[in-house]
Amino acid sequence: MIKKVSSQDDFNILAKLLNEAFATVAEDFGLTKENSPTNNAFITGEELELQLTGNREFYVYENYGEKVGFIAVEKSLSTLGTFYIEKMAVTPACRHYGIGLLLMDFATNRIKELGGKRISIGLIDSNTILKEWYSKQGFAEFEHKTFDHLPFNVCMMEKNII
Repeated sequence: MIKKVSSQDDFNILAKLLNEAFATVAEDFGLTKENSPTNNAFITGEELELQLTGNREFYVYENYGEKVGFIAVEKSLSTLGTFYIEKMAVTPACRHYGIGLLLMDFATNRIKELGGKRISIGLIDSNTILKEWYSKQGFAEFEHKTFDHLPFNVCMMEKNII
C-alpha cells in the first residue's frame, strides 16, 4: 500500500529506509559521507523532514506494515509542467517484486493529476543498470551534468506524459 507522508510521520524510520536502499548504490560507486554528503545513503530524519516542502510530496510503500519503498514528487519552480521524481528507493530485500514499478506508476499518475506534462530524473551517469530500468519505462537521456559537490557525473532523463 502506498501512503502519503505527512509531518506526523517518523522521519527517522523513513531516513533509515532510504539509508538502507541507497547503501548498495553508495557501495557500488564508492560514495561516502565525506565525498557525497547529500546522497540518500547518508540522510538523517531531520534532513529528510526539512525537504518536505510545499512543492514536494513524499510517498512510502508499506508491505505488511513495514516501510520498504519510498518516492518523492517535486514540482519544478522554474520549468512549467515539469516535475521531478526523487528518492526512488526500495530496500534490497524487497527488490525485484515490482514495488519500484508500482511507485513509479503511482508517481506518474500523481504528476498527471497535478497537471504535469514531463517527468525528469537525475541519476549517476555510470549506473547503467538504473539507466536501463528507467529507459524501459519510457525515459530518455537528455543532458549530462557535472556538479562540484558530487564525485560523479549526473545523467538527466525525462519522459513526456501528455
